[in-house]
Amino acid sequence: MKNPIPSSRITRWILALSEFDIQVVPPTSKKSQALAELLAAFPTTGMDIDQPELPGELQEVSLVEEPEWQLMFDGAATTSGGGVGVVLTGPESQVITKTCKLLYSCLNNEAEYEALIVGLEMAENKNIRKILIKGDSRLVIQQLRGEFAVKEPALVRYRTKAQQILQKFQTYRLEHVARSQNRYADALATLASKIDIQKDQQATITVETKGLTETEPTHIKEDKWTRDIKARLAEGKMTDYKIV
Repeated sequence: MKNPIPSSRITRWILALSEFDIQVVPPTSKKSQALAELLAAFPTTGMDIDQPELPGELQEVSLVEEPEWQLMFDGAATTSGGGVGVVLTGPESQVITKTCKLLYSCLNNEAEYEALIVGLEMAENKNIRKILIKGDSRLVIQQLRGEFAVKEPALVRYRTKAQQILQKFQTYRLEHVARSQNRYADALATLASKIDIQKDQQATITVETKGLTETEPTHIKEDKWTRDIKARLAEGKMTDYKIV
């Protein structure tokens, strides 16, 4: 004999199974193929099969785009004090306004910066993340863009404060507009600068709409001599006079 006679537990199994026709076939299908064959053997009717989460698989997340708000600001400086006006407009046309009386003497550029900072703080408190800022002060807008240098020492602290708040927003845009496009904020700033209000006081102003006042027709009583003259003029008997 060329091969030694095996003697072990495996040998006994081989001898016991030798009377059966057993063939060893290596697997040729993957797990995905086996799952497909299983589903083909047992089809489902109108049923959804939940796909199991695979380790390390990222779930689809729907990202909600942050809406952009619009901030319009204006400042006014008069001999009776300064005033600021702010108009916040949301993506669904919701409007929030604010006006403040400045209880100190200031220049117009300082009032413009005050209005901007009031508007930015209001937007920040309302958790607004994206904002479009519009103002009619070319100086303020271009200084914040870095296009104009800040030459007045009094404006340096204003620009620094505004820049610090701007960094808290996800995105912001600065746009210069004509005064005619900023009438709402301008009216609020002018009103606040002219009213007489003391510290820690508030003034509530209600604006209502009103149509034309209805009045009774007025009849002017004429003297007899005027009626006679008009009658003669109408008849053409007085050519030297005319009604003026």
